[in-house]
Amino acid sequence: MVNCSIVTYKTDKKELEAILGLLKSCEEIGEIYVIDNTDDNVGYGRGHNKAFEKTLSGNAEYHLVVNTDIKFTPDVITRLVTFMNEHKDVGQVMPRVLNNDGTDQHLAKRLPTPWDLIHRRLFGSHRCELELPQRGFYDVKYLSGCFMFLRVEAMKRLKELDGYLFDPRFFMYPEDIDFTRRMSQVARTIYLPEVNIIHDHKRESYETLKMTRIHAWNMLKYFWKWRGNWR
Repeated sequence: MVNCSIVTYKTDKKELEAILGLLKSCEEIGEIYVIDNTDDNVGYGRGHNKAFEKTLSGNAEYHLVVNTDIKFTPDVITRLVTFMNEHKDVGQVMPRVLNNDGTDQHLAKRLPTPWDLIHRRLFGSHRCELELPQRGFYDVKYLSGCFMFLRVEAMKRLKELDGYLFDPRFFMYPEDIDFTRRMSQVARTIYLPEVNIIHDHKRESYETLKMTRIHAWNMLKYFWKWRGNWR
């Protein structure tokens, strides 16, 4: 019922084994695709696109994009499948994402402008974060790529519309912003805070100059693509 894809790049073996073991413990999970970018790093989105092609040609109803640094209990997948089965107009859903200490990472956000990112780099503020109640569910156009639960039917409509799923022009970072806002044009994109997962977020773009450059260059490409329509 649910296929899954993981993109790796010099990923710790134990971390990969942990997420694979977790996924295999979920009865709804079908095929698990691991795309290893270590020898040929084609980028995050392009890596997942390889797995998307296999899912689109098969019989799965849903597809999960997940990072290796994610932890959750098996009932999370069950609850997301139930939610999607009950809300046929939803194409993408993301649960509440927590740090290891239980604090909220606030990964449901409004669409950013260049000024939001400049302000964040200079002052550390997060002007795009949405403060939403922890009950109910909410339409949000920017959901994190660390955990994307997708309806295959909506994925097919999105590819028919644009010719691709993750935009191959983005090496990494803004591909989840671009994907969610495009998905919201063909189906609802939902934040579901009543379901929780844990994300051991490494924030590499803040740790190394190389990753900062990659982040900045790809964000420039994102803003150019959506120029005149940042919101």
